[in-house]
Amino acid sequence: MTEIKPDTLKQQPVKEKLVDQLLYIVIKYKTALIITLALIITAGAGIFFWIRYQDTSEKEAALHLSRIAPLVDLGQYRAAIDGDSKIPGLKKIDEKYGHVLSGKMAGLLLANTYYALRQPDSALTVFNRLSFKNKDLSAAALAGSGDCYTEKKQFDNAAKAYEKAAETAENSTLKAQYLASAADSYLATKDVKKASDFYTRIIADYPGSTGAILSQRALWQISGQQ
Repeated sequence: MTEIKPDTLKQQPVKEKLVDQLLYIVIKYKTALIITLALIITAGAGIFFWIRYQDTSEKEAALHLSRIAPLVDLGQYRAAIDGDSKIPGLKKIDEKYGHVLSGKMAGLLLANTYYALRQPDSALTVFNRLSFKNKDLSAAALAGSGDCYTEKKQFDNAAKAYEKAAETAENSTLKAQYLASAADSYLATKDVKKASDFYTRIIADYPGSTGAILSQRALWQISGQQ
């Protein structure tokens, strides 16, 4: 059987992976913010002052985030991280408002921005400490860790992170995507059997998904090299 080299695997460009991640974050952020505001409105008077504090912090964080996030879209990653004298960057928003949703979202953007700058160690530090009540957002952070391990060529760790992301995610499309990434990682370690088993499972469990399509292509590639 011909040896499959990790370098021959098709890897998503860093920018493409970042764009996909940010698009998903935007969609989930809107829903999560609505839920947060609904909880604030319906909260009992007994926790009024705490809710008011949370509400104020959330509004401030959301405002800062809305001003700095466009820089990420423009590819001005360092400016987005550092900000300036008038607008706090993602790092400051994450540090000051990490207890509210928008602050946590800034942390997720910060980690992705470090990744885009090819600073996997910095990105990994942020990804590993992020925590969300929303399972799909938690899964996104875990998958981000997997991307960092992949960048560092620590494929065993990457596979574990992607598998955990798939277990955590509720969205079936994301589950398939993360499992496919786990399979790619196993393939990079030359564990062809385990990778093939994963690809086959994805095709069976998530037919029609992007993960299933990529898995089928990977199986064809494996077949052609045997």
